[in-house]
Amino acid sequence: RLARLAGEDGWSSWDKSDPRFQALNFQIKLKIMEISAGHSQDYVRCLSTLAWAYGRLQDFDPELMKMIASLAIQQLHAFKSFELVNLLWGFAKLQMSQPELFQAAQEHIFVNAGGFSARCLSMAAWSYATSRGQHGCVRLLKRVAEAFVQNIDITQEKPVSLANLSWALATSCVLPKQDVIRSIGEAALVLIHDFKANELSITLW
Repeated sequence: RLARLAGEDGWSSWDKSDPRFQALNFQIKLKIMEISAGHSQDYVRCLSTLAWAYGRLQDFDPELMKMIASLAIQQLHAFKSFELVNLLWGFAKLQMSQPELFQAAQEHIFVNAGGFSARCLSMAAWSYATSRGQHGCVRLLKRVAEAFVQNIDITQEKPVSLANLSWALATSCVLPKQDVIRSIGEAALVLIHDFKANELSITLW
């Protein structure tokens, strides 16, 4: 909830000196330690939400994030697609390198890309591109682009998904098949009037 408020109110980060936030962080860490000790079940959504929230707030405890990554790797199969991409987005947004997590997730996404929504696929692409290619993601990005054009519902999709995917491919110097590029362009043309200026400039770039 605090992370959502941060976006709504324009906060870039929380005040680490505030005792309420310190207490909240302490309780979060205790809970993650409890999960690590095997005293809790069904926690993958919690891990995803925490990573996303810290990424949005641009504030984190490195030790806590390492524990989150370790637990996520152990239960990767249990994540829903949106939970997994939110988890990766959080780590990418924080520029926190977790190669084992990204490598494990890469294989999972590659195999299961057909079951991911276009929005989730674009977020995954953005996350891997933002991690600056540390994880050998060319093969994954090509697969993600192919699945994106297969899964996109143009009546439901938002331009930001096209912008994120286009940016990720260009930044990573990944060239998908010509028919995939053509399909991305055609989708962008359909949504051309819905693009924000920055989204359109990114897509054109």
